[in-house]
Amino acid sequence: MKILRGFINIPAGQIHYRQCGVGKPILLLHMTPGSSLIYEKCLHLLAEAGYKAIAMDTPGYGDSDSIGENQTIQDYSQAVSLLIEQLELQTVDLVGLSTGSVIAANTAITFEQMINKLVLIEPGIFNTPDRQKSGYHGVKIELDQDGEYFLKRWKQISNGFGGNLNDEQAFVLFLDALRSHQHQHEAYQALIYYDLMNDLPKINQSTLLITGSLSTRKEPMSTFYKKLQDASICELSDVANAAPLENPKKFVEALLNWL
Repeated sequence: MKILRGFINIPAGQIHYRQCGVGKPILLLHMTPGSSLIYEKCLHLLAEAGYKAIAMDTPGYGDSDSIGENQTIQDYSQAVSLLIEQLELQTVDLVGLSTGSVIAANTAITFEQMINKLVLIEPGIFNTPDRQKSGYHGVKIELDQDGEYFLKRWKQISNGFGGNLNDEQAFVLFLDALRSHQHQHEAYQALIYYDLMNDLPKINQSTLLITGSLSTRKEPMSTFYKKLQDASICELSDVANAAPLENPKKFVEALLNWL
């Protein structure tokens, strides 16, 4: 099936999304930095299984316009809700990867009536004192005439996310990191001041926590599981920190089995 691309309008500009298939809607949120492109193979697989699969670009990433500096997680959740509303989806199953899982969790709380089930892939605790003190920016953009920044950034990405990405997969994230450029830090600004652990008990939806056997996340899934009302944990073998990109087939199979 062909992936269709589109935009919706929000007060700050436009939000870009990719869509494939017809049926029950499922919405996927990427990590930071990243874009809906990481879910391209997943969209096809979900569409083949009878879903209307949609992946959106978080504001400031991919082809979505930025919503500006010093925003909150609620501002990013608002963008998710506007996409659901403008695409007339009514309700969706919501999936988030890494930082996208934090946005997904808050969306499930703030716009509960829009979310059926929730899937959090490799969630993390970002609001640490060290990150708040340093104004955590992820990786700062420092361009130079010799292109040393690009080589350094490539090595960081190709060896990052648990070190399990092949060159093609790493290249997708490398391009996404470059595209976000001056906006790359904006979602991190929201993340470091959001207390995910405090809010997890407010989630009423059935929730699936997904991790990989090769994950390098500091927090075990049990940390999040204990805070949730109705949760399950799924560990994927031979997968690290980015299951939808590393092994789309294995990820989608696990997702469909739970849904």
